Amino acid sequence: MEAKDVLKKFWGYASFRPGQQEVVNDVLKGKEVLALFPTGGGKSICFQVPGLMLEGCTLVVSPLVSLMKDQTDALKKRNIGALHLHSGIAKREMRIKLENAMKGRYKFIYVAPERLLSPDFREYLPALNISLLVIDEAHCISQWGHDFRPSYLQIHEVRNLLPGVKVAAFTASASHKVQSDIIEHLQFKQPAVHKADFNRPNLVFYATQTENKSGYVLKALTKSEGSAIVFCDTRRETEEMARFLYEYQLSCDFYHAGLPADVRAKKQEMWMKGQTRVMVCTNAFGMGVDKPDVRLVIHQAPPQSPEAYYQEAGRAGRDGNKSWCILLHHAGDIDKIKEHINQSFPDMVDLKRAYHAVHNYYNIADGAGAGLNYEFDLKAIADRYNMPQLLLMHCLKNIEILGFWALADSVFAPSRIHFKWPYENVYELKIKKPEFEYLLDVILRTYGGVFDRYEKISEFSIAKRLKKSPEEVTRLLKTLAALGVLDYLPITDKPIIQFIEPRNANPVFSIKQLQPLRNSKLEGLNIMNQYIQETRCRSAFWQLYYGGAQAKNCGVCDCCQKRLKVALTGKDRPFMEAQLRQVLGPHGKNRTEVLQALPEPYAFELRELLRELMDNRTILIDANGLLYWK
Repeated sequence: MEAKDVLKKFWGYASFRPGQQEVVNDVLKGKEVLALFPTGGGKSICFQVPGLMLEGCTLVVSPLVSLMKDQTDALKKRNIGALHLHSGIAKREMRIKLENAMKGRYKFIYVAPERLLSPDFREYLPALNISLLVIDEAHCISQWGHDFRPSYLQIHEVRNLLPGVKVAAFTASASHKVQSDIIEHLQFKQPAVHKADFNRPNLVFYATQTENKSGYVLKALTKSEGSAIVFCDTRRETEEMARFLYEYQLSCDFYHAGLPADVRAKKQEMWMKGQTRVMVCTNAFGMGVDKPDVRLVIHQAPPQSPEAYYQEAGRAGRDGNKSWCILLHHAGDIDKIKEHINQSFPDMVDLKRAYHAVHNYYNIADGAGAGLNYEFDLKAIADRYNMPQLLLMHCLKNIEILGFWALADSVFAPSRIHFKWPYENVYELKIKKPEFEYLLDVILRTYGGVFDRYEKISEFSIAKRLKKSPEEVTRLLKTLAALGVLDYLPITDKPIIQFIEPRNANPVFSIKQLQPLRNSKLEGLNIMNQYIQETRCRSAFWQLYYGGAQAKNCGVCDCCQKRLKVALTGKDRPFMEAQLRQVLGPHGKNRTEVLQALPEPYAFELRELLRELMDNRTILIDANGLLYWK
């Protein structure tokens, strides 16, 4: 089956988007591929299509649990076998899933980098029949990337364990420096680098200085139609903005990481279905969200990095229709963010305090802890050891970067069970222990695969059928687990901490090792400030930032509109008219010749002026189709 046939069969598309076919071809040829596609550019298809065409399965390294879940759910809807493994999955559950993978039940295995590097996972690698290794969000490999993950630095070790396996890396945001880092750390010898056009001509970029951000947001939403996203810096700001908009009868909701996972899932579902028009959120919202008809994305303040901004703004207009990306700012924003960046790199005293607080919280002794996973509750640790939550989080992130532990994002995980006893023993238990009879009957009739794998269950649904309370069902399941009949993993939405190094009574933290990351963040903020101060064209700014050979003015952003107004009505008009006279020359030119001769960087303004002068008959067309000045 050809690549286009696979695309048509599973995705329903008759043809690839520009650039996708070339990437697919190079992956199938076994070249070392680095592909840079903008947000919404269809990079997943570039490895999923060849993954379906190759023998065996594709191993995808991905940094976010929520992103892995979205990808695997999307594949399952197309009847493609897929699973994801992250630090929050118990070892026994992981082993059962990998044993099923060994039997060829999955074409795609998504794995967090920390899980990929664990000895428990590595022992299965030779038996998984992996034909393609994919590194998604590959910018995480570079300290100059906006979301550096130290565990990504060791992915090359897995390459060495899989000789002959095809390798491809993908990202939506990588400067030249980051690209070089990716190639170096993955040990690519002759990389085939594919860079899609980062220009999104249907997006209209605006950056507006205002002291009344709430009023501007309200006005923009009132004047626009369709779905919208409003990004705010803090959880408190999302709730305040949503309440403000709701007072003006706008259909809106708020979303941030502090909400329970099932609540977040419900809010996202309502917005995806169009039942809620406006989602006011922190940057916790957006990863994996693929809603084609978002007409407006507003940032209440500048993000720290250009990559973060372009990714988030890129949620708009994925259907190709005209959409707006508005960045609001005021005089103190950049200084405030710079102060926040400096505060996000605590000193040695605070790092050691946080290090021991976390280990003490989990009762981990000196020399112990390596390889252990725990559900993580930031507030509980901060409260017990009297540390501000923000300071504790900064310390945790820095210690993660230094390689002592890894943090996995929270994701809603429903309850799961798996029978450890064979069916015959479970049947005998029903007879001997009547208190379990009806519960076991319901489970065996409802959840068919409980002897082969971990099955998702709903205590509420079981309780309804048994006419008992969910709490009673939970108690019975825990009793069965204590008896060794089954494994019971209750519902959770907590993030996970995985300890990589054993606890050290006197840990040594290399502050110098964090300096490149601080420099990278400050450099990114400086670029965001340049974007805010841009006067030429905001779309051209992004084209040049992402390495576009040519960056033409879009004509629709606020910079282009201001320049156009000056060109047509202000002091620049005489100069522009003189430019047009020079282009036309003494004998005139046809329209095509005129348009080709318009000099950059004034081509757009000159085209608009040409149109106006033809409309008011200052420029005429003769019988031969030549344009000439009246």
